[in-house]
Amino acid sequence: MNSPLLLPSFHGSRFRLAALLAMVGGSLLAAPPGPTPQVPDGGQPPGPFPNESVTAINVIARGSSEFGFDGRVEIPGLDGQGPIPWSINRYNRGDIALRLSPNDPEAALDTLNQGFIEFADNSPGLPANQAWRPTPDRGVSIPTARQNGPIDWGDSEGPFFPTVAISTASSGPGYHMLDGSFGTGDLDINLGRAGTHASSPEANFSFSTVWFPYDQGWLGGDVNGPTIEGQSSWKSPGSHATGLAAGMVRWFEYPLGTGFYGGLANLTLPGVNSLTDGMLFTTSSDGSSDIKVIGAAPGDNGSGWLITIREDSAADAETLVLEDQSEFQFVYVPYDAQGLIGGHINGANGGVNNGAGEFTLTRTGTGAYTLVIPGKSGGDGTLLLQTAGREAGTSVTLASRAFLSYEFVDGTFRIQSRKTAGATTADLADSDFYFAWVDFESPFAPPQGPTLRHLPVATVNDLSVFTLEANLAINTDEPEVLVTTIDSQNAGGYIDPITQQIAASALTGYFYDPRTLTPTRDPFIILGNPTGGFTRHDVKYNPVSKQYVVVANARTYGPNSTSVPLIALVNPHSTAGEDSPVTDAFAYDPETTLAYDDVAVAVSGSNGNFLLAAERNFTGEGEGTVGVLFDQNGTLLTPQFARLDRLQPTGDEDDPDVVYLEGRDVFLYIANTDLSEGLQNRLVGSVIQTVPDAGNALQVTTEQPLGDAMPAGVAEGHPSAVENPFNGEILTAYDVGGNGVSRGDVSFNNLGQAPDYTFTMAQAEIPYLDGADGIPFRHNHPQLAVDSVSGAIAVGFNASSSEVGYPSAYVFSLLDPSGAPLPGQLGTPWFLAEAPNGINTGPNLHNLKYSPQSQSFIAVFNTSDSFTYIASFEVTSRYLPGVEPPILQIRQGTTGIDLLWPASAADFELESTPTFDPPEWNWTVVTEPRTTEGNLLRVTVAPEDQSRFFRLRR
Repeated sequence: MNSPLLLPSFHGSRFRLAALLAMVGGSLLAAPPGPTPQVPDGGQPPGPFPNESVTAINVIARGSSEFGFDGRVEIPGLDGQGPIPWSINRYNRGDIALRLSPNDPEAALDTLNQGFIEFADNSPGLPANQAWRPTPDRGVSIPTARQNGPIDWGDSEGPFFPTVAISTASSGPGYHMLDGSFGTGDLDINLGRAGTHASSPEANFSFSTVWFPYDQGWLGGDVNGPTIEGQSSWKSPGSHATGLAAGMVRWFEYPLGTGFYGGLANLTLPGVNSLTDGMLFTTSSDGSSDIKVIGAAPGDNGSGWLITIREDSAADAETLVLEDQSEFQFVYVPYDAQGLIGGHINGANGGVNNGAGEFTLTRTGTGAYTLVIPGKSGGDGTLLLQTAGREAGTSVTLASRAFLSYEFVDGTFRIQSRKTAGATTADLADSDFYFAWVDFESPFAPPQGPTLRHLPVATVNDLSVFTLEANLAINTDEPEVLVTTIDSQNAGGYIDPITQQIAASALTGYFYDPRTLTPTRDPFIILGNPTGGFTRHDVKYNPVSKQYVVVANARTYGPNSTSVPLIALVNPHSTAGEDSPVTDAFAYDPETTLAYDDVAVAVSGSNGNFLLAAERNFTGEGEGTVGVLFDQNGTLLTPQFARLDRLQPTGDEDDPDVVYLEGRDVFLYIANTDLSEGLQNRLVGSVIQTVPDAGNALQVTTEQPLGDAMPAGVAEGHPSAVENPFNGEILTAYDVGGNGVSRGDVSFNNLGQAPDYTFTMAQAEIPYLDGADGIPFRHNHPQLAVDSVSGAIAVGFNASSSEVGYPSAYVFSLLDPSGAPLPGQLGTPWFLAEAPNGINTGPNLHNLKYSPQSQSFIAVFNTSDSFTYIASFEVTSRYLPGVEPPILQIRQGTTGIDLLWPASAADFELESTPTFDPPEWNWTVVTEPRTTEGNLLRVTVAPEDQSRFFRLRR
């Protein structure tokens, strides 16, 4: 996110205002920053981080009739690029290393027009190397052959027909897009020729490449080949857009009955109809010299795309590649993409099945098509091409084995579709295909919607530990989260801190850095049960005591072997050091003969008092809910518990929870009635004061309904509530219809004034999940969290038992500041983290919180195979109305030039560039120290002989 800019120009000790540039709206507000470049000696940093726009390049590459066929290639120049510049920094026959956003785009072109050579120079001083390496962890690169066959360089090899793919293991250098390090790796373009040419499968010809950054909102990824069991995975843990799961690719046994997987899969984007909603572009990322050809045919009734991968030498339709050659990248381009010119073409007649923008396409013969885009020529942009039909006459349904190329001749784009026919031949053949025009000046963009970034999912426990449940608390004072889970067999050999006996089951803690999802300390015991296990626990951070408060239900505990709540106070790692983080641990009501069940805790941000709420058996009545209040040190403030469930005389109050409402400085109790008389399966809640009354009793208001009881007779269950900081409403998410349902709603309630605190519906309820009978999946137990920076509200929940083949996963929906759903390209919630062996669906088995230190949502969840995972995602777009980016001010200081901006924008970086002529600008972080001046932040920079331009950027 960039602020409006005041651009000062320095001349000695004098300055003047050069311009005011308002960067508001569009992708500039959405694109998060890249890493800080780690510049080696003799090097220069790369140019701006290339995540704000699609960008493309047309590369001219040739063979030689003079020198024959060897490892060399001639690259005389480019036929256009942009809007982000590229560089080519290493090349030989068939392998061209492309880089993005060089520091000096003009100087970077010096690697071209060198004649017929192999070029390799890894020096950090080479301008072409001072650029970013396109990585599939930040986006997808799709190439296209930009020269039709037959191609004959007169090099004694004869004519050939071009095929193209990519490698993600280049030997060319550049800056890594994740950590800013300088080194080799990532994007090579692999150029090949159809058939089985004896001397080499590699070739030289002109091609184009398009970069799709995930940060802009594109959905895509780099898919690994299947395991021998046919399981799916990403090529690296983070090589995909946020919201996609590897299980969306389902590999098929091929040939059927052989037990082999590879070459054949179905890729499904949940909620996307592949016939009507958009196009899929793919490329092989296998990286070998023998190019793989990929067909992507829309499935029956729009059920995903059939992916079929073959060698470009395969002259028959049913020979597919093996699992170790099946890697591929893909990107989804919806028809409602902004500025799109493209479509799905019927190869038999040139008709447009679906499309967008103004163009004319004509089939001129078998496998031959002409395309006219008004006002556009070959140097104005590039075409993205993808076969999108089925192969006729195969024993099982397969996508087309055709491959595509194009060139611009006499005012038209001439597209060819061919199939390998022999060792050196490829015949023209009709095939349905997708095309998209990528303009160098104004390329198309994703539809409006949230932009997201994620970190790879991390496994919390190791293989020796069987965990149950998952929870977390966010430290709001330093970058730390406490993940809690249950070591059900005490594999860690822990001692119970209360009884000092060996624990049969241990509730354990793990400290993580929310910015990286890396552990900062070995696991440690928080609470132990020497005689049984734990079920149900909760944890919150206390901003007053700067400790974590953990509560848990210990089974068969104490002198009566019943279920008893245990409580622990836990220091952050920075305070604990090498000592145990647990400063106190104790049992509440250990002498009871009536069992407790579900427990929850909430902490007051004003005085540090915390509220324990717990289900408890009552003789002759069933379960009810009680509450007790402690001070920040764990001293009991209300000696007698208070009943919280006051609407039902008998029955069961299910899944109680308590949250702190910062705007009112009160606690909110919520639950759903279960077997209540007259109020069955309804959401209820009440307000509880954070201090006891004069008689040391808990102050509880009347319990009231929170949901709309609609549809009539349908259960409201498993609620989670949060205070909306943007309008003060109470948002409650709950599943509609019972356990394992495909529908969930959010209710909106205004909270009246003391002493009654009456709930009134603020607006009609809105579904965060709107499905039925396992479509798109079944879910349980939503959790709410609010990002006060972006204005997004997240609803996280577990997804399982999909009737349409979607993977088991932890998923989330997004709401805007009013609670209205934010749009998404999937048509379903986003998939944050997959659980290939199943996700646990009961209560207290996952949670979702917002971390202000990392400006991201953190999720933890537990799977059916007893693993606990931590994942995160950041909403990088902004939804707060009326909030303007901070203004950067300048003034003449006593020792230099002072730059000032509001202290409320402390999360913005001050950046400068020596020039303001895009694309040559080179924004770098200003390293001069910050100081505070009233309600402003100030950085003082020394005057310079040359101009410098400044901006604020989040």
